[in-house]
Amino acid sequence: MPSRFEDEMAIRALVSAYADAVNRRDAEGMAAVLASDGIIEKPGYGDPVQGRDKILKRYRRLQREREFLCQQIHSGVVHVDGDRASARWWFSETKLAVGGENWLTMVGVYQDECVRLPEGWRFSRRVQTTVMERILVGGMQVTIHDLPEFANMPGLPAL
Repeated sequence: MPSRFEDEMAIRALVSAYADAVNRRDAEGMAAVLASDGIIEKPGYGDPVQGRDKILKRYRRLQREREFLCQQIHSGVVHVDGDRASARWWFSETKLAVGGENWLTMVGVYQDECVRLPEGWRFSRRVQTTVMERILVGGMQVTIHDLPEFANMPGLPAL
């Protein structure tokens, strides 16, 4: 059985793999980090999407809509409980819509539920919440969002 440290490192690698796939515009790589029945959710932006095939379709559409997208993961905490885990990751993105002139930068947070599967750790649920958006339109417009309710998880790893 892997140690808690090995599990946490595997989950951190999963997060890095997702961000890397985002930046490489690899929809298949983005979907591959989810369990086959995984769920992605962005409150306030439509219904959750469940199932790797539906999620892959969504990611392909999003990539067709964006001329540029760069995601950076800033910090995270992981709590492993056997074959399940919860995690929180702060991130930022800079993006430009296809044919657009206005750049969007944002700061957000992922709150994840993870599951250990035969192929390794995968996301069973990813909830993305936008905390701040800034649109550059000749000048600057800034929208600050309320912080989301955070998962009941300690800020420091369990020892």
